[in-house]
Amino acid sequence: MLASFQFPAFPRANATATTRPRISAVLCSASCSSPPTNKRFNFPLPTRRAALLLASSLTSSLLQFLPQCQFAKAVETDEPQEEDERVVRIFQEASPAVVYIKYLEVQSRAGKNKESKFINDSVKGEDEEDLGDAKVESTGSGFVWDKAGHIVTNYHVVAKLATDTSGLHHCRVFLEGSNGRTFVREGRLVGFDPAYDLAVLKVDIERDKLRPALIGTSQDLRVGQNCFAIGNPYGYEHTLTTGVVSGLRREIPSPNGRAIRGAIQTDAAINAGNSGGPLIDSYGHVIGVNTATFTRKGSGVSSGVNFAIPIDAVVRIIPSLIVNGTDIKDRF
Repeated sequence: MLASFQFPAFPRANATATTRPRISAVLCSASCSSPPTNKRFNFPLPTRRAALLLASSLTSSLLQFLPQCQFAKAVETDEPQEEDERVVRIFQEASPAVVYIKYLEVQSRAGKNKESKFINDSVKGEDEEDLGDAKVESTGSGFVWDKAGHIVTNYHVVAKLATDTSGLHHCRVFLEGSNGRTFVREGRLVGFDPAYDLAVLKVDIERDKLRPALIGTSQDLRVGQNCFAIGNPYGYEHTLTTGVVSGLRREIPSPNGRAIRGAIQTDAAINAGNSGGPLIDSYGHVIGVNTATFTRKGSGVSSGVNFAIPIDAVVRIIPSLIVNGTDIKDRF
């Protein structure tokens, strides 16, 4: 806030005033004999007291003005840092609820038994060589729904698991525990809804090790507000991308060919492996499930036009899938 200058009024001479002395300046004293060509100048000058008052006022105003200017500059300089800290805090609070999903196909019965035993052990920092006879078919993302171990993801991430009759297909879920340690559990398919490209997995893990996501709402979203996507694009775990809500009430195709209405459009980068991960707002609340992106034909590169299923639809569907499983019309 800039200081406003206020100048004290100068005392003006009044020829008719009798109570206030007139202030005048003359080139020569009255006793001097002035040449006829000399002119007498009568004009008011500030007294010494008025001059001191003016100087004091100016000094005080400047002293108030300079520190405020420096403070305003400091605030302006700190704004980018505060924004960075805010985004970092959002990621740190939201990312433990995000999971990494690997869809596996076991090559043999022996491999199946070995894999089933392995993925139910708590591990940290494992790599692809630990998969034994299992082959990674695809990867995706998801987020913890509740303390019971339910995981929300896209149906297309686990579609093969829904139609598997061989028993050789498995879903490995990587979770970050409340202590920061990574756990791996087998994800059992509880229910799915291809019409909205949603599915629910269940993992067996201690409740105190789970950190469910904060669920928000999508009904009051506005185009232009900030949003963030967290997922595992191309296998890079817990990747954060930022953007804005680019559009609302979009229509996108679902895996069963029907239209998903009310989708959220965003320019936050969503790539292969982001599917099923959360789209969150500036408060860290989930506002959508990342599900699709338009790519330039033949390039595989995202065009920046990405879509998420609105969380209000997710809140309406997921509890039913948990309690009742898949609707009979969607069963295979």
